[in-house]
Amino acid sequence: MKSLKLNKNFWLYGKHTCMLALKNKNRLCIELLVTENSYREYEKEIRQCVDSKGIKVQLVKNKILSEVLSKSANHQGIALKVAPILHSLSIEEIAESSSNSSTIVILDQVTDTHNIGSILRTSACFNVDALVLPYNHSPSENASIAKAASGTLDIVPLIHVTNVVKTMEYLKKVGYWCYGFDSNAKENIDEIKSFGKKIVIIFGSEGKGMRRLVKENCDYLLKIPMSNVIDSLNVSNAAAIGLYSVYTKTLHINYNKK
Repeated sequence: MKSLKLNKNFWLYGKHTCMLALKNKNRLCIELLVTENSYREYEKEIRQCVDSKGIKVQLVKNKILSEVLSKSANHQGIALKVAPILHSLSIEEIAESSSNSSTIVILDQVTDTHNIGSILRTSACFNVDALVLPYNHSPSENASIAKAASGTLDIVPLIHVTNVVKTMEYLKKVGYWCYGFDSNAKENIDEIKSFGKKIVIIFGSEGKGMRRLVKENCDYLLKIPMSNVIDSLNVSNAAAIGLYSVYTKTLHINYNKK
């Protein structure tokens, strides 16, 4: 299965996002624009990364950054031109390299880049091995996702697949259990005492939720209990609650008693 939806080179911006991209050995970095203040703050790290990657560095004024990026971009005095991670892992490589315990997240036609970036950040917090998107009806890797992900685009592999259902079928064959989140499900997530060691968590698109065939191929359908005031959550909020619950119930946390 293919691993990445191809895209043109693009600008990352923001201190945390750019520094993690510079340190990522799999990220091709092309050009760094940085203000004098930001350069002084990260001089040692920038020098190390630039020497190892041989990228072009320019000290610029904030005005230049505002011209290169969108006016609303909170660049924090730094922008990095990068190529997509063309040699990201495939879903097979993720599954084969996983230990006895593994969590993979699938977003079924989620299109909002801020939501995808937020879910990447949440995924990094809760040891998710990969975030999977379909080729169709989902965005390519871009600056908006990277900014919302706050650097975690260079931590959690972003994988595009041609067919979500076939991906689920493959993962189930190699030992994963698929849990889909659906606001109309009968079972609440807090009723699950524990999850399997190898699991796939599926969240549907903003508004429509999971498609019918995706839903039918889930081993379990779960919902997040909430008041009657509203019947659904933003997908990134649902992912945060769902992944936290999964993480705690699969004993990934060591509670140190003092």
